[in-house]
Amino acid sequence: MLSPREARALCSGTDVESTLRVLRREHIDAGALRKLLAQREDDGEGPRPTVAELVDEHGRTSEAAVHVPAGVPRGRLGALVVLHGAGGSGPQVLPHFTALGDRVGAAVICPTAQVPPRPANGLDLAGPFGKRFARPSWDLRGGDLPLAALRWARSVLDVDPDRCFVAGVSMGGLATWNLGMRFWPRFAGAVPLNGALSMWEVFGTDRRSRTLLPNLRALPVFAVHGSEDEQIPARFDRQSVATLRELGHHDVEYVEVADGQHGLETLGMGPGTPLHRRLAQWLAARRRATCPVAIRHRADEDRHGRAHWVQASGISPRAAAEVRAHRKGPGHVVIDVEHATSVTLHLSSAWVSPGETLRVSVNGETSAVRFEPDLETTVASFRETADPDSTAEQVASFEVPPDTETRDDAAHPIRDPRDAARQGHRTGGDLRAGTAGP
Repeated sequence: MLSPREARALCSGTDVESTLRVLRREHIDAGALRKLLAQREDDGEGPRPTVAELVDEHGRTSEAAVHVPAGVPRGRLGALVVLHGAGGSGPQVLPHFTALGDRVGAAVICPTAQVPPRPANGLDLAGPFGKRFARPSWDLRGGDLPLAALRWARSVLDVDPDRCFVAGVSMGGLATWNLGMRFWPRFAGAVPLNGALSMWEVFGTDRRSRTLLPNLRALPVFAVHGSEDEQIPARFDRQSVATLRELGHHDVEYVEVADGQHGLETLGMGPGTPLHRRLAQWLAARRRATCPVAIRHRADEDRHGRAHWVQASGISPRAAAEVRAHRKGPGHVVIDVEHATSVTLHLSSAWVSPGETLRVSVNGETSAVRFEPDLETTVASFRETADPDSTAEQVASFEVPPDTETRDDAAHPIRDPRDAARQGHRTGGDLRAGTAGP
């Protein structure tokens, strides 16, 4: 019989057909595989690599600097993915976080950003002048190295998937906010340092980004900003935290460091400092909530339309989609969705029994689907993220009734912040995220 670790390694491999043959030979069906993938083993330390070879969804390869604390059993090891600032690198930022990883029992994985495949990414990080700077940067909408680092930590280090965090400084802080908003179900917490939702906010509210901010109500956030930061003003993070609190977020911390500037070394976060101890205690106490009964999620494009077991697709370019899904009693799922043409359920035996027929109501129109777990689906689903919580044994899609899929666009309009920035563009101000600090 395969051990849980062997099953995770097998399903993370590249040869799907060989994986299926082994599983069938071991008489492991879809439900048994999902349970096996979720089991943790505290049987001694795992590997302690110092470098990770990453491949993102664009096929680009890169190395990440890695620190694995000693003495932490495999099943208890967490992961902290740290994103450097503009002009920095993974090896440069890693030493600033190794003591934090040791204190909370988490591997620290620091990828190095690459030049984006789409030049438009620079606009999000540096405002209207972003196209001038063909420099390495993070893709704020996901798909590149930060999520690849998370998958590597789960599949190679066998970390606890419910103790995975994302942190970043400066440009990495921008990415932390944005990845947290779009992929919040994958993390147990987010730690943006001297970051912001968008550099467009120099000109005013970036409604496109802030439309997604309510997603963070389900993700613990610990934000730190220097009060004297002249490159990314602290008021950006201050406003985001205030909005989250107004939305009812009960697990958001904000520390504005007096006299702190843009460089990470000015924030007083070194080992033994009060802020270091406070952040370590906060991280150590956080675990991801899995398989929630009710989900509310917004997305402005298909690639981050999924949250846990529900996914919106065919998202309107005019307005952000919002999906509200609720498992109401035995065998009934109610979904309300706006600005999308279809929704998908990622079904697992964690909450539905094999052979059970589900009633699925989408905007008031009810369909039925019989849950029939499939081994190939289970393997393919796990391979996407190496995350047992998001692993589906069956996938079922439903069309959104055509008279309800595009409701009043005033609800969550997507506006291009460049429109508001045109006057500011003529002033010649430079909005780059800056290069100070790691």
